[in-house]
Amino acid sequence: MALPSRRTLRTAAAALVAATALGNLAATTAQADTVGALSGSGTISDPWNPTHAAHITCNSATLFANYSPSAGHRDPIATLSQGNYIGVRYITSNNYSADVFWHGTSQWGFLLRSCFSLN
Repeated sequence: MALPSRRTLRTAAAALVAATALGNLAATTAQADTVGALSGSGTISDPWNPTHAAHITCNSATLFANYSPSAGHRDPIATLSQGNYIGVRYITSNNYSADVFWHGTSQWGFLLRSCFSLN
């Protein structure tokens, strides 16, 4: 029985690596689908915290650059109108604010939780 050539081995190894990567991607996607709707660390680079579609329900809502439970919202950066679409990254544990992405200007900020509804 002849041994496979180096080229055949490299091709097989590349195929195995690609199949493993696809399997990991499928597992990653399945895991992301099972993670709670708004769970995660809340950082923009957190891959397990997807952005959920939402829209503004208040007549107008201010998008703020900063939020903390002790100081509240501060540093306004934009005013959104009723019906504007946003992406919600996470809702704060006190359910008062949310980290959102406004598609109109591609800005991240914090928004009062009572001023939007998840789609």
